[in-house]
Amino acid sequence: MPEDAVTKAKRRRRIRESFASPLNEIALRHVDSVQALSEAQRGILANVLQKTGPRFLANCIDAIKNHGVSIKDEDDLIKWLESSAKPQSDSRGPLNETLAGNFEDEEQLAKLLLQCYPDMPQSSADALVASDVMSASLHVVVTTRQALEDAKSDFVITVLYTLFEERLNVVAQLINNNPAFVKAIHRSRPDWKTKN
Repeated sequence: MPEDAVTKAKRRRRIRESFASPLNEIALRHVDSVQALSEAQRGILANVLQKTGPRFLANCIDAIKNHGVSIKDEDDLIKWLESSAKPQSDSRGPLNETLAGNFEDEEQLAKLLLQCYPDMPQSSADALVASDVMSASLHVVVTTRQALEDAKSDFVITVLYTLFEERLNVVAQLINNNPAFVKAIHRSRPDWKTKN
């Protein structure tokens, strides 16, 4: 019997919590691949990720799986990464590991889902966050966090604010132009006014 999304997300969270740092902060979609590695390989992976950050996670997993016999320590894995030059694209399209989410980003997105859909069970929100359907939204959460963390000047803050304001207007238009979206937003925001 195939595993449903809620059960899979719970299982992956439980497994991820057992990993050593920084592996206990990887995106849920990578948990099964990391778990399939030996304890020694996970140790090498954790040490490399502490040095490189999560953007090379997919490359590291690929290297260990395909070249594991030649990768005996973190230096071997780093050499392999340097020869491969750039982060591997994620199978989800244009989003890649350079903007890998962490546990807090996933929690933030789950919290937003529960805020918009108060009747949704936590387990369903967690499963949605781990799904491909929400990957672009998780990407926005990660990118927004990183942009705000790096915002050190008035130019950056002003441009970010203007960008968010502009995008908010575009999203409002998308909602107002689709009756299904209007109905959905009325569930969490009864005061929503349709503007034409």
